[in-house]
Amino acid sequence: MVDRPPEAVIVDRGYRHFEGTRKGRRGAMGAVVRDGFRRVLGLRRKGRRKILPWTLITMMLISVAVLSALHYAANRVGVTDLVADELPHHREYFEFISRIALLFVAFATPELLVPDREQGVLAVYLSRPLRTLDYLAAKGMSLGILFMAFLLIPQTIFHLLLGVFSPDGFTTYMVDNLDVLWQVPAASLVYFLGFASVALIIATLIPRVGFAAGIFLGVMIMFNGLAEFFAEVADFGGSEYGTLIAFESNPHLVRDWIFGVTNDVYPLTRAGLEPWMALAAIIGISILAVALAWNRYRRLS
Repeated sequence: MVDRPPEAVIVDRGYRHFEGTRKGRRGAMGAVVRDGFRRVLGLRRKGRRKILPWTLITMMLISVAVLSALHYAANRVGVTDLVADELPHHREYFEFISRIALLFVAFATPELLVPDREQGVLAVYLSRPLRTLDYLAAKGMSLGILFMAFLLIPQTIFHLLLGVFSPDGFTTYMVDNLDVLWQVPAASLVYFLGFASVALIIATLIPRVGFAAGIFLGVMIMFNGLAEFFAEVADFGGSEYGTLIAFESNPHLVRDWIFGVTNDVYPLTRAGLEPWMALAAIIGISILAVALAWNRYRRLS
């Protein structure tokens, strides 16, 4: 007797075509942006993923509360000279929150870029309709929105509270300080370009999140030291242009330029260069970072 093969069984698994709205490139980019927010802030992730970002956010909020309280106390006791000359205002407040923002960028940029390469999911992201440039633009939007919020939210709270505490009244203070409305966003954008461009280069080349964050902080410190060498020690033709590699201090210099303050504490100014050259260096590094990332991810895709 010859064994006959079993009869074929057809099982209805309930598969059906997608009937929702197809959002195309814009929808795909929006999904990547939202995923970037969740990654960086640790949303829907394990508790240990939330520790660093929310610690930095808490430090930022505490700093604006403490600084505002100092201004409030000084105004209450009528020490107007102290408020005007000694207590930090918007320009000086950048000194503190930009340090926190530097740590934020060191953590956030590799967290946005490295895991997709490490886990081999780029092919999924870069399937149509999302292109390489769309992917990088969406990641940049995630980082840019979070970074700008990191600087602008405390500065906005600080500005409003200064108006509330002002002895001249809220409206008068706001009218007298209209220049802050462009100076603070402009300085924040400079900090973003100055810090994120270097972090992007490193996150593009280094395959581990923690390693990339450590190298970024090391590069910012080391290159500032090299810029100090070019400003103080080096004595050969064109050595002053070596100060342009002060990636950490150049945004501070441009910030002072925006606020109309002249300061010789930076390597570039001590070498005799103009502040606009620091801005040009920041823009140049930003263009280089985008070009490098695009070329790298185009090859990976």
